[in-house]
Amino acid sequence: MTPPVVHGGIDVGAVASSCDAPPRDRPVGRARGARPLGLVVSAVEASGDSLAAELVTALRNVGPVEASGLAGPAMRGAGVRPLARVEDVASAGLVEIAGRLGPLRAARAALLRALREGADLLLVVDGPDFHLPLARRARRLGIRTVGYVSPQVWAWRPGRVTRVAASLHQLLCLFPFEPALYAGTGLDALWVGHPILDRLAGVRRAPDPRTFALLPGSRVQEVRRLLPVFLEAVEVVRARVPGARFTLGRANTVPRALLARAEASGVRITDGLPGAVEEAAAALVASGTATLECSVLGVPMVVAYAVHPVTWAVGRRVARNLEHMALPNILIGRRGVPEHLQRLDPGALAEDLLRVAEDPGVGTDLAEVRARLGAPGASARAAEALLGGLAPAGPNPAPPIPTPPRIGLDPREP
Repeated sequence: MTPPVVHGGIDVGAVASSCDAPPRDRPVGRARGARPLGLVVSAVEASGDSLAAELVTALRNVGPVEASGLAGPAMRGAGVRPLARVEDVASAGLVEIAGRLGPLRAARAALLRALREGADLLLVVDGPDFHLPLARRARRLGIRTVGYVSPQVWAWRPGRVTRVAASLHQLLCLFPFEPALYAGTGLDALWVGHPILDRLAGVRRAPDPRTFALLPGSRVQEVRRLLPVFLEAVEVVRARVPGARFTLGRANTVPRALLARAEASGVRITDGLPGAVEEAAAALVASGTATLECSVLGVPMVVAYAVHPVTWAVGRRVARNLEHMALPNILIGRRGVPEHLQRLDPGALAEDLLRVAEDPGVGTDLAEVRARLGAPGASARAAEALLGGLAPAGPNPAPPIPTPPRIGLDPREP
């Protein structure tokens, strides 16, 4: 497979590491004996919380682990001692993050204290703007740093490649084309696949043509912004499909009280995505990991997203040549699922929702997305890679990504 080169003339040469202390000489892995692995782990939103929880569980299948960090419900359920809560810091966008600066500072201080008290390893999941400075501090303390989920350098700000490599010792990637983006930087970047394949392995669907799912996101701000428009689209569908039913999948980081208007309008609320889509003919989905989960389960979808106007204006400038925003479309390099961004029209959302529910061609596109995500067992592979047991070649079950994945970056972007 020839991975795409999507960052133009950006120089990703050797990264200086003179600021790093050498990693502490502590045995880590299967041979580390009875002493637990001292792990500090951090995620800043719900999907990262799930990824981290699954990886911590996989690490414990190899040997004892003492884990603490910035943890959400999933990590806490996996036995991670919370130094701060994901629910208190999750945000998206330049403007939206302003209301979370206090909790973010407190979380960073708590993580730094834990690192100074002694740790074998810092594991950071996504959230590069928060995590890369933290990782550089850990490196200066002589602590090994591992990132899980590559920043989307293939979509915007490709110059971050060198910052990522200067901050981490190892990067575990979800998508097969990502490791090649770090070639020549000295960063140990490996493709491990996507854990949602295991997470959803037991889900079975029995679609009903009059049933639809709503997945308005995992962050409080995005739910507040998207849900009112989603509910207007619900009424449009109800006017066209007598007896139409809707189920909303609530992320565990979203308070149920925030969904009171939906519940009052007759939308059934269920915890998590699987229960929302098991009977759905199609889903109205906030852009993000849920779009990949729907792809894996073969759920036709309409992707929608909106942010603060200032956040949108800045984002469009930085990624002005990005052809697609929905992850399924990025992965297959074409518009396989409808995207509605920023100026959301409830009527247009409803129209596309009804159309994709009856379009047999959608299944072919979703199957292609599924094939891009690798083989089951990603969390186990990630644990072995983190502990030094995975061969660099990694899994290879998926066909090549188109070259380039239809993302025309301006290499002059910072």
